[in-house]
Amino acid sequence: MSLIHAVRTDVGLRRSNNQDAFLVRLAPNPRQWLNRGHFCVVADGMGAHLAGEVASRLATETITKSYIGRADEPIGQALVQAVYDAHDAIRAKSREEAYREMGTTCEAVALTPQGLFIAHVGDSRVYRLRRNTLDQLTFDHSLVWEICAITNSPFDHPPSHIPKNQITRSLGPTDKLLVDLEGPMPIEIGDTYMACSDGLSGQVADVEIGQVLAVFPPETAAETLVNLANLRGGPDNITLVIAHITENAEASQTVDNEMLVPGWLWGILAGSIASGLAATASFVLGDGLFALQMGALLALAALVAGIAFFVLAQKTLFLSSPFSQSSVLSGSAPYRTWDCTPTAKFADTLATVLKELLQATQGKQYAVSMQAAQRYGTEAASEYQKGNFASSIRNYAQAINRLMREIKKDGG
Repeated sequence: MSLIHAVRTDVGLRRSNNQDAFLVRLAPNPRQWLNRGHFCVVADGMGAHLAGEVASRLATETITKSYIGRADEPIGQALVQAVYDAHDAIRAKSREEAYREMGTTCEAVALTPQGLFIAHVGDSRVYRLRRNTLDQLTFDHSLVWEICAITNSPFDHPPSHIPKNQITRSLGPTDKLLVDLEGPMPIEIGDTYMACSDGLSGQVADVEIGQVLAVFPPETAAETLVNLANLRGGPDNITLVIAHITENAEASQTVDNEMLVPGWLWGILAGSIASGLAATASFVLGDGLFALQMGALLALAALVAGIAFFVLAQKTLFLSSPFSQSSVLSGSAPYRTWDCTPTAKFADTLATVLKELLQATQGKQYAVSMQAAQRYGTEAASEYQKGNFASSIRNYAQAINRLMREIKKDGG
């Protein structure tokens, strides 16, 4: 599998420090891809002073190291156990007075030959965009979602009296922890996956997230989503990892070549079979002590050669075998689904954002970017009139991004 990915983390507008953390590990070679796949983890820390930063960083580092180190375990089991290892590490660190009661959410995501696996704790999220359909692949461990699940209420319309930002699970604060496992879910060429903290999902509507992912490659989508979250107040840290699955014939051939058993190993197997047949013939047709001794020697040679073949070839023969991984689907994803076909409504929303941003930056010395933003805005309006809403959304977002880059450079 080949992928294009992007990562963004932003402190937001109301926090003095960034308590989010992330770590991405792309498989460095075909064998690692076949064994552990591509991997990322996003964590949203909580705790006074620097405690949240410590918890989220400890989670991402421990989970990644533990998952990669558990190469002989099934992927789902290794992911979940890695999260428990991180929980134990955070619990141990929190015995120090400065880090007491610290905690973090986590989304550990593995894109593997067997499919997508997610180990999940907290209210950070993982989304999948497939052919303009956005799916939320994780259950929010929040008081709102837990009560909705118990009362069979829709997650989109919870009772208004329930506190919205109260989470029910996190790594660290409590001794016992329950980790959700989702997967394996089939991966398709053209899929886009995103893991993010609630600094994004709390400010940008899910259907808007889906439309941004639908019209942009990962890097531009990431920039656009962070800008939208900040333009809507940016009350929290914002972190996201986006991965778009693409087809790469050369990479596929490289993986196929990795799975080929070398010719000399087949020679060992052939020698094992030949020795076994010769030993059988010696026992059946031979006469006397010498024949029996030769038969026993050939049988031993066949056994040794056979064992050598399977020991040396097992990772090639069986690494991606469906029998080496659990085929039982865990979890109940997707939990929510939206049609994210680009719409006039979202284009109108971005047009309003751009208008307000242009008004707010009047008089600033952004001559080049101002002209570019206005040019993008004109093109967006033209595409809108033609009913080409995807192009309109792209142009409005590009105009917003241009201005936001200048504002950030200017310290605004």
